[in-house]
Amino acid sequence: MASDAAGPNFDMPPLDVSGETEKGSSAAGKAFDTKSMMRESLAWIIWTVLADLLIFRAWGLAGPAVFLALVPLIFGIGCRPAGRWRLVLFCSLCCLIASLRLVWSGGPLVVFVGMMLIPALAMAVSGEIPLVLETIALGIRSPFDGLARLIERQARPRDVGRDGVCSDSVATSPSLALSFGLPVVAAIAFGGIFVFANPDLYTWVMAYIDQLQSRLWDFLSGVSFWELPFCVAALFVGIGLLRPLQPLVKFGPRDEPARMLGVTGEPALLYPAFRNTLLTVIVLFAAYLCFEFATLWRREFPDGFYYAGYAHEGAAWLTFALALATGTMSLIFSGRMLEDSRLGRLKGLAWIWSAENFLLAIAVYNRLLIYVGYNGMTRMRWVGFFGITLVVVGVIIVLVKIAKGRSFWWLLRAQLVAFALTVALYSVFPVDYVAHRYNASRINTGYLHPSVMIAVKPIDDEGVFPLLQLVDVGDTKIREGVRAILAERQSQIEDDSAQSSWHWTRYQASTDMLYRELAKNQAVWANYLRAPETRARAIAEFREYAMQWY
Repeated sequence: MASDAAGPNFDMPPLDVSGETEKGSSAAGKAFDTKSMMRESLAWIIWTVLADLLIFRAWGLAGPAVFLALVPLIFGIGCRPAGRWRLVLFCSLCCLIASLRLVWSGGPLVVFVGMMLIPALAMAVSGEIPLVLETIALGIRSPFDGLARLIERQARPRDVGRDGVCSDSVATSPSLALSFGLPVVAAIAFGGIFVFANPDLYTWVMAYIDQLQSRLWDFLSGVSFWELPFCVAALFVGIGLLRPLQPLVKFGPRDEPARMLGVTGEPALLYPAFRNTLLTVIVLFAAYLCFEFATLWRREFPDGFYYAGYAHEGAAWLTFALALATGTMSLIFSGRMLEDSRLGRLKGLAWIWSAENFLLAIAVYNRLLIYVGYNGMTRMRWVGFFGITLVVVGVIIVLVKIAKGRSFWWLLRAQLVAFALTVALYSVFPVDYVAHRYNASRINTGYLHPSVMIAVKPIDDEGVFPLLQLVDVGDTKIREGVRAILAERQSQIEDDSAQSSWHWTRYQASTDMLYRELAKNQAVWANYLRAPETRARAIAEFREYAMQWY
């Protein structure tokens, strides 16, 4: 099939059963077949073992992080990339970044992004662009592909020798088994002799064997009822990603003919309606932008100003207006409209409206900054900044579609890729650290409003680091509240370590570094460490005090 040719040559070459006339080519095919199957089998085994040790038996996120970092190496062992080296390297780099984020301070969103990166890497290795819908489809069908590949291998034709006896293609001759087995036997035999010849070496080896047996018994004793089904499922998924069935699932047309933009032909029926719509929204947007910039741009706001309504809810509504504008432009410039001879006039109106959309986006950024400037930065405000940026990118994508006459499927793919990249960037961005570094710096300058975000919002460990700047702040309520929060976090880390056994997969670099900093400075909040009730009371008073700026 044509689609197979574009992808990797995962299928094994046909086995020769024609006899002596093509003996040379048959031998080469068998050697290639055997080598490829051995590499694949090794990759499958490594994948399954690592999934068991680093995911199923993990106690924390460091195990999945190591697994994600090793995934590109597993693909390198078991696959022969079919071009697109830049995409393969890009996906591998993304896996490494997500892995580092999981080790530093992981969470469910980073885990989800890592899970999506693996089938994306599989698609890149297969010679395909890892588009969002296709990547999701590959991830869903991977266990079924893996099962089908195993059945296919079992049903693979077998060679017929001179004596008429069939033999599996993997074991094409005894020399293959001997080439690996004989060196092992020789190493065991002579190595055993050398060990028995040296009493000290014999004692060390026997102690090591006893230790190995003990570890093996500990491992087997920890096997749970669900471990075997998990390993089987992991094996199927690994095979399906390393050797996906060809052709891969594709949504929508790919090789689209170039659109003849503005070709003179039958006028589009909806041209007058679309033209009048563009004229209407241009006038409406212009009037609103004048009002927006006159009332909210570079001005001092009086006491009692409704920040939540204007800067929070209002920004959300304006973002929705931008998204609606994006959809409207996409709808207008589609179908027969792209072939109408009057398309140039419609484009001119679209460029004017697009400029107004970018001004509206600036207004949204301004509203968000007003809210941040009033009482600080939070996770959700970062979501707002990422969200409006995604909408702006969406507008740019629609403008490209209009300028080049791209299809609906091109637009859908581009928008989904932009959304996926935005989610991935947000997942690895140090949201809490940057947010509370800003809040702490504002408080240290004497502007106390951002303290409410420290008092009432959840903070992960990387976000606690900037709070160390506030242990000597002038305001008593804030100073004692922050000290109590730091003491609370130190006590939580110590309690977590004491209540459960340590396992390396629980390691989080941010938690480890934070505890070192807290232990080094614990004399500042030592009274709160020794008195949980006093600590809780200080935190409650801090929250009540800071709520005046919520």
